[in-house]
Amino acid sequence: MHGSVCMQLLLVALPAASQQPTHACASVVEAAARLACYDKAFPLSEHTSQMVNGIAKADFGLNKPRGSLGPAPDQAEPESIESRVTKVEQENGVQRTFHLENGHVWTRTQTDRNGHVNVGDQVKVRKALMAGYVLVTPSGVFVRVRRVH
Repeated sequence: MHGSVCMQLLLVALPAASQQPTHACASVVEAAARLACYDKAFPLSEHTSQMVNGIAKADFGLNKPRGSLGPAPDQAEPESIESRVTKVEQENGVQRTFHLENGHVWTRTQTDRNGHVNVGDQVKVRKALMAGYVLVTPSGVFVRVRRVH
């Protein structure tokens, strides 16, 4: 009796073991390559892609904690964002902090007085050449900034 139970289990298990994975990507061994395969086979819907892109713009310039996944490879952080200035705070006569319509708050990291910005100005914040970020004023002046909120 014991032998027949083992034989029955073997007969049930063999077809299941011989079945191929349900998708070609399932057989890719390396995790990142497998994920890339699935991403290619099942791309994000337009709505989901817009949501991910919106999150990337909302997070633009924020320091990410170590180990955070960050955006998907095809949804990398944008090179720049544009928004209207809603508030400018000054310290010792120098414009120090810029509040933007999109909710970002950027502070000047250089002490010079160049790059005057007014409430209502449309500005661009972009990645700087070496590191960090610059706020580009309507007159084209670059002001080094860092995101504080």
